[in-house]
Formats: sequence, structure tokens, C-alpha cells
Amino acid sequence: MKLNLFDSHVHTNHSMDAESPLEEICRAALEKGVMGVAVTDHYDCDAADESCLGEVREGFRELSALQEKYRDRLRLAKGVELGQGHLNPQAAEALLAGEEFDYVLGSVHCAAPGLDICRVDFNDPQVRVSDILSYYFQAMYDMTLWGKFDVMGHIGYPERYIWGKYRIPVDFSPYGDLIQATLKKLVETGKGLEVNTSGYRQGLGKTFPGERIIQRYYQLGGRIVTLGSDAHRAEDLASDFEVAMDLLTGIGFQYFAFYRKGEPVMLKLI
Repeated sequence: MKLNLFDSHVHTNHSMDAESPLEEICRAALEKGVMGVAVTDHYDCDAADESCLGEVREGFRELSALQEKYRDRLRLAKGVELGQGHLNPQAAEALLAGEEFDYVLGSVHCAAPGLDICRVDFNDPQVRVSDILSYYFQAMYDMTLWGKFDVMGHIGYPERYIWGKYRIPVDFSPYGDLIQATLKKLVETGKGLEVNTSGYRQGLGKTFPGERIIQRYYQLGGRIVTLGSDAHRAEDLASDFEVAMDLLTGIGFQYFAFYRKGEPVMLKLI
């Protein structure tokens, strides 16, 4: 059994695609022996409006109350999954400037501004996988240049749908230069890399990113990795962390991180 479990990517019912209230997640964490959780509800900047901002802030109020309730039993970090911040920096700043975060998880979900890859019909003959992947990896690099986040989340996200849902084979090798440039920029700027375990429970049998990309980040000097279940239900909290921790130690990592007030706190992989 692994120790030092900290889940840095968890959604509550304040994300549009999640269902569990935070209190339910807290109870699940205590039952599973999880020491801490970063609450990272969605805020996709390219589709943000006042209702999105209001929903996220309502989640922050709930978090604040439960931080007090569970303060001696569970570390609850204030986070957000900030999607496509580079596409709408004004919306990103409206959120970031008004809050004190422990953790900002940067991510890219879109195939075009306002169009999440999860909504793309890859059976449509007019949809070209290469176009989607080219846009995605360029957007990921551009967001890394923008840089107003702590950790880059789930690199390789399109595979969750292209292969996971439509069973269309995915080859990332044509985008190797962009991936390499993104990883180098993360290392140079002290940003972390998320190891997202959702691919295991979704039938892909892997993390996002996969082992080769994680290994390349390590070879470039990257040592800040977080573990995220990307749970949208309480029962998925910290799922498959033991497998991911073994993967990391096999690559050479000795530690993983969680964030407190924007700074990584290193935990031994044990």
C-alpha cells in the first residue's frame, strides 16, 4: 500500500461535468487514506462568462468552510483547472487576480476556441485528426509561453476521445518538436507536469501524458510532477495512484509534489 497520497486534480459538482459535492469527496479521501486534495474545478477561459465565474467562486466559498471543518484530518488545497488561459487572458486575470490560490492547473481542452475536443465527432469525414492534434499541441505550447499556471495538465488529452471513444489510432510523433519545446519551457520556467491517471479507469491503460513524455520531461531536468485522478465522482479519488507511483519511480523520480500557496511541496514516493 502506498503512502503520501495527495490528489491534485479533483472536480466537484461546481464543474459542469462532475457530480459529487465536496463534502462527499472529503469523506472518500478519509476512507481511502488520502492526505490531501486539490480542488480544481473547471474554468475554461475561451468559453468563460459571468455564470462560470460565479459557479467557481461559489465552490471557493464551500471549500473555505470545509477547510475549517477538516483542518485536522485532511489538507484541502484551493485550486482551479484553468483551461486555455492564453486564448482569453482577460477572463483568466479576472479569476486569478481576485483569489489566492494554492494551485493553478493549466490545461488545453479545445480543438478550436470554444470547442472542447470531447464534443468533436471524429466519425465525421470532414474532421481530420491531424488538424485537431496540430491545433491542440500548438495551443499547449502557446499556453506554456503564456505561463500563468503552476503545472501543465493531462498532456495528450485528445487521445482520451480519438482512441478511447472512437478507437482511431493516435500517433503523436509528428508533433514531437512541439512536445519537446513545451517540456523544455516547463522545465526552464519551473513548471510542473501532471501525471493524470484517468486513462487507466477509462480503458486506455496509461497515464496522460504517457510514459515516454514523462520520461522526456525527466531527461530534460524536470523534477516537479503532481498526481491527479481527474476525478469527477468521489469514488474515483486517487484511483490508480499506486500504478502511477511505480511508473514514476521506474523512470527515476524520488518525489512528487502538491502545491501550497503557489509553491511545490515535495513528498517521497513511498
